[in-house]
Amino acid sequence: MPRQLPPRLDRWRPSRRSLSPNQWRWVGSAAAAVIAATSWLCAATPKEFSSVWPGVVPWRANGGSPLAATALLVAVGVTLYAWWALRDSDVTVAWLRGTAVAWFAPLLVSAPLFSRDIYSYAATGLQLQVGQNPYHEGVRHLASPWVSSVSRVWLDTPAPYGPLFMGLARFAAGVSDGRLLVALALLRLMAVASVVVIAWAVPAMAGSLGMDPVRATWLAVLTPLAGAHLVAGAHNDALMVAGMAAAVALALRGRGVWACLALAAAMAVKVPAVVAVPFVALIVASDGAGLAHADGAAGSWLRLVRRAVMVGVGTVAAFVVMSLASGLGFSWVAALSTPGDSVQWTSLPTGLGMGIGALGTLVGHNVENPAVSALRTVALVALGVTLVILWLRAVHEAHDARAVVRYAGLAMVAVIVLSPAFHGWYLFWALPLLAASVRQRRWTSALAAVSTVICLSVLPGGFSLALDTSWVGVPLCFVAAWVLVVAAVRWCRAFAWRELFTLDAD
Repeated sequence: MPRQLPPRLDRWRPSRRSLSPNQWRWVGSAAAAVIAATSWLCAATPKEFSSVWPGVVPWRANGGSPLAATALLVAVGVTLYAWWALRDSDVTVAWLRGTAVAWFAPLLVSAPLFSRDIYSYAATGLQLQVGQNPYHEGVRHLASPWVSSVSRVWLDTPAPYGPLFMGLARFAAGVSDGRLLVALALLRLMAVASVVVIAWAVPAMAGSLGMDPVRATWLAVLTPLAGAHLVAGAHNDALMVAGMAAAVALALRGRGVWACLALAAAMAVKVPAVVAVPFVALIVASDGAGLAHADGAAGSWLRLVRRAVMVGVGTVAAFVVMSLASGLGFSWVAALSTPGDSVQWTSLPTGLGMGIGALGTLVGHNVENPAVSALRTVALVALGVTLVILWLRAVHEAHDARAVVRYAGLAMVAVIVLSPAFHGWYLFWALPLLAASVRQRRWTSALAAVSTVICLSVLPGGFSLALDTSWVGVPLCFVAAWVLVVAAVRWCRAFAWRELFTLDAD
């Protein structure tokens, strides 16, 4: 029997239910205003490079305010608390969208938060504007004061982004007329427009799949991770995710041609969107339901696969046309390894390689670089096998559109986990798809928990705490790898492999 508190103590017992949903809305909005106001003193401002750690000192001699950084991170924590408090509230999708507007609107005038990537976007756009090719060289030799705002890590690396985004970046640089803040504002507005598309697509997907659109919207739209990294950070991943989510939503509504075009546009922003192609093609090919079994299971399976392949080929063809029409062609493919230049334990294969390198150092051998390279190669092979199996499972359950979308989300999770590099905003590659298709509360709770941790894992100026926590993170990578291997072995033993090449008759 729970212990009963005296009336006076019970009155002061903390409870996140103490406020109404409308009150939590304005708590989050006030916190966002604090974030926006303090960002210009500690975040990724144009001229401030050194990381500003939280503290109580009002101002450092070399620039930046530790006190402002403390206030900003506390405000982020308040926003996260308000978000969790709204989890089971009796509200509507429209109300959650309105709350997202109230929480994200102040961030439109904040300094770039948790990353300096937006400065790289602007500089590469200016490269195109002045006739340089950002796929062949970095921005170091660009004759512009904008270069001083780009993170030193990316000064000499070619751009790994698709031709559609590069065209948008060129537009922002050209319209800005040399004013960096104008270019940043335009790039941020593009990210905001993408968030608007995601806010439409997520509940649309959930509704089509018979899921709760309110819960999906809470998880994948209202999350402070969207405000921090898609709005304030203005990552171009927002454009890619918007294209993928819209493609799935359109495919579920029978708009196959538009779905293919949306997905092709997403691929022309960032290449990971290609992972969604076979799953969207399967939804379009099956018209949201399984095919008739009149010609037997094998015949139905082959017929469905043929239709899906044709849809996939059409999507890739649209992507090729977009690439050629941009005038940039496919030279960006050579720069796809650029994100791998970052060596952090947050990437599972990279963390494992770092651990092997540390063990090698103990015995007098410097093997970190070859170990990281080898583990990344193994991970990419494992990723290829995983993607094939997930798609075959999706074919087997093609009668259930929710299962197909869930497998698409799991495929993006596999890409996130096994890629050579990981950044917090990568979670959005999978979050909308899983939010709309996963029914179990424990999994949505896990996704929300990961979103929360990511929000607090980077300093306002973009310094990743992973760089200073390898002593904790690398051992965790080995634990995670062991758990994944054991789970994979158990799954393989229990799985009926012959089912991969049949259609579920249910």
